[in-house]
Amino acid sequence: MPPVISLGGLLIQTPRLALLVFAVLMIWLINWSTRRWFGREGTLGAHVERSFIIGVLGARIVYVAQNFHVYRDHLLSAFYVWQTGYAVWGGFVFALGYLGWATWRRRLALPELRLIGAIGGPLSAFYIASLATLGQFAAADQLHIGSQLPHYGFVTIDGRQANLAMLRGGPAIVNIWATWCLPCREEMPLLSRTYAKDGRKDFALVGVDLAEPASRVQAFLGQRPVSYPIWTDPAGSRKSPSTTLFEHTGGFAVPTTIFVGRGGIIKAIYVGKLTATTLAVNLQKIQGS
Repeated sequence: MPPVISLGGLLIQTPRLALLVFAVLMIWLINWSTRRWFGREGTLGAHVERSFIIGVLGARIVYVAQNFHVYRDHLLSAFYVWQTGYAVWGGFVFALGYLGWATWRRRLALPELRLIGAIGGPLSAFYIASLATLGQFAAADQLHIGSQLPHYGFVTIDGRQANLAMLRGGPAIVNIWATWCLPCREEMPLLSRTYAKDGRKDFALVGVDLAEPASRVQAFLGQRPVSYPIWTDPAGSRKSPSTTLFEHTGGFAVPTTIFVGRGGIIKAIYVGKLTATTLAVNLQKIQGS
């Protein structure tokens, strides 16, 4: 299952879509079962809806707590619930905690709690299994967590030969971008500041332009310089290596950023504009590898 589904220009993260399907199906089955077995509508569906809301909030709270040293300097981003960053196990703990509280307060009867368990148990197992398949069952040449960074050749902006294999020795970031991409432009100052501050000694960072002429990229960088190296496709190459790399990450959207640990092993692939927190969290994955 791919980590992201692209509908036109809209990117939908697969875990969120799976959670929405899980929630809708769970609530519908609970309401249907309540009518069938108890002969009434009841408030059971409302309790399940509240448990989902509390679970989602709990998953975010636990994730922020786990990475608080990152969020400490960007507290406002902890409330950006549309961004990635949820601890699934924390969500289940909070949701079950609410159901336990409702039972203790006698707002839920034991037969109703058993019904929730009978329906929610298998659905929860299916949801967790679906998350475990992210990036699996893809084409053999598609990159995913655990893959090794491939051997593709590029040229630097000043015409020197370069290859992704050069980045296999240590922590590295490969940012696939384009001059026409607004989110790419928006994240470039963050990447430039981070690399200027920490990158030269702690990790490598390369921006790989997606299949544009070197002259266009040079003109763009003349107006928007960055502190990290930019690579482009070799002139006259039969097949664009940047396009091949992009396709092998899934080809969902730019920017796409590959986080590479020691030995050239891919630790994360992030689709979309990076923020300070998402960059810091993913940097931890490669610097601790």
